[in-house]
Amino acid sequence: MIIAIDAHMLGDHSGGNESYYTNILKCMTVRDEDTVYLFVKPGIDVSEFEDRFKIVRFKEENSFKRNFIELDKLCREYKVDVLHTQYFIPFIRSCKIVVTIHDICFEHYSNIFTKKEYITQKLLIPYAAKHSEYVFTVSEHARADIIEHYHLKPEKVIVTYNAVNSGFRRLSEDELKEEELRKKFEIGNFDYILSVGNLQPRKNLVRLIEAFNKWKSKTKADSSLVIVGKKAWMFDGILKAAIEGSKDIIFTDYVSNEDLVRLYNAAKCFVYPSFFEGFGIPPLEAMACGTPVAVANTTSLPEVVGDAGMYFDPFNVDEIEMAIEKMMSDEGLNNKYAELGMKQSRKFSWKDSADIIMETYHR
Repeated sequence: MIIAIDAHMLGDHSGGNESYYTNILKCMTVRDEDTVYLFVKPGIDVSEFEDRFKIVRFKEENSFKRNFIELDKLCREYKVDVLHTQYFIPFIRSCKIVVTIHDICFEHYSNIFTKKEYITQKLLIPYAAKHSEYVFTVSEHARADIIEHYHLKPEKVIVTYNAVNSGFRRLSEDELKEEELRKKFEIGNFDYILSVGNLQPRKNLVRLIEAFNKWKSKTKADSSLVIVGKKAWMFDGILKAAIEGSKDIIFTDYVSNEDLVRLYNAAKCFVYPSFFEGFGIPPLEAMACGTPVAVANTTSLPEVVGDAGMYFDPFNVDEIEMAIEKMMSDEGLNNKYAELGMKQSRKFSWKDSADIIMETYHR
């Protein structure tokens, strides 16, 4: 077979979407009789994939033209049998298509997207779901949601769970270099709460900041809230909430994987208030690092965290504050969740998901 994977998200710091493709590709076994092309953006370093994949660079910078014109042109040029895309598929197709749709949050919360982004997703994602041979998604919750909304046959929608790679683990003191880490991100020498996610409305960071401020005003604790993630969209409210509240809120922007693992390890706890997730990789990363987690009790997060973390209503600031209070004060609870979390994180495997995807290409 000749297979092509639209990997334009590699190197774009897009969080879960990039992590999914990077790790699936790292773990994918290419059969001797197959040829697999990676279609990637110009200038992105993909040397780690050159041993198994043939690299083709997109020429088109405009995303619409790339998705809907250049992709199929490349498929014709390289005589592709199966093309794997993310969210969107070309209107004119010269080969079979499979698509990854991580979630359909826009079907539930239209007001947390820009008007342009909402209209784009509302028109093009249902089209992709209905016109692809198979749809990959990242949890049973997302699978059921996609099947119900788009009236698809259940056998057409396949779960390929996210996971964490071996780099996310407990570090030794020498590996952590905690003093240098705290200096680099100006955290200070006291306990901090960590949250990871791009700055956008569904990550629910405004309520997390409000809960943190309430907890700080009650306890007068010397603690900070560290938020890791780049500015995505509609983030002004998040920054405003931080400015109006405690001075102990730190935005790191995007950080390298190495620094992210160190930030997880040094954190007192990890709090993830996102109210809609197809999967939710950051809680799994935190658990793999032995960091106790508290997460929203919605969508796929209970499926990911299981009994290895604390839950709260993401729309209730008082419940988020209560979770912070327990995680910051109860050492016994923290130790329990740290041990359970590491066990839970090992239940998910990128290799298993990569094998499912390759088998589906052939099917």
